[in-house]
Amino acid sequence: MDLRCQKTDCKHNNCYACKAKEVHIAKNTDCKTFDKDFEKTTGILQDVSRDMFEVAPEIGNFSHSDKLCVDCKAKCLFNKMGKCNANGITVLQNNEKGFCGTFIEE
Repeated sequence: MDLRCQKTDCKHNNCYACKAKEVHIAKNTDCKTFDKDFEKTTGILQDVSRDMFEVAPEIGNFSHSDKLCVDCKAKCLFNKMGKCNANGITVLQNNEKGFCGTFIEE
């Protein structure tokens, strides 16, 4: 499963790839796996809005094995008995924890 993440201040984020061993998505689509990395200060994090049209951000070359399960509590088209069956998910950054951008209401 391909796990992409825009939460650049998360401990599991490496070049926009999520390297968490497990991912949990809440009913409200929040990423419960998000764990803030206090060592990733604002000065260290890439300002995507500034650079996105000049230089594409480096994308991590990382994919989880097919055996990785994403626990999901959201009422989503991809939720099958509490597990996400999408080929991959993307966690977006518009709130404190991040949310599943792959969510499609059932």
